[in-house]
Amino acid sequence: MKAIRIATLVAALCVGMTTVAAAQSTEPQQGQGEGRRGGVGGWLLTDITLSDAQKAQVTTIRDTYVTQPMELRKQAQAVGGAPDEATRTKMMDLQTKQAAEIRAVLTADQQAQFDKNLAAVKERMAARKNGSS
Repeated sequence: MKAIRIATLVAALCVGMTTVAAAQSTEPQQGQGEGRRGGVGGWLLTDITLSDAQKAQVTTIRDTYVTQPMELRKQAQAVGGAPDEATRTKMMDLQTKQAAEIRAVLTADQQAQFDKNLAAVKERMAARKNGSS
């Protein structure tokens, strides 16, 4: 009976340690932060079917912009934590440029849906900024 209790305790500790180790991992787990990982293009391309050529172009555009916001965040954290207004402005400019480049890849019909998606994202951002969710 004592051996069963010890084995159960050891198993529980192993599961607990694995959970803590996974939570502390700096690498994103599959499915974690999908919306953010998609960046600007993630939500903006909702309900838009891209050709293979367009997918490749969008991937290239995303890859071009992926490191710049991360670097700005790292610089802000090194200085004092949260990004200041100038850093936020730079990040928004990067997002605007990326969205414009992605939009240029799309057909006229796709651009119409893209514009609707962009308006919806802006509404969500404004709602968050005003404190409602």
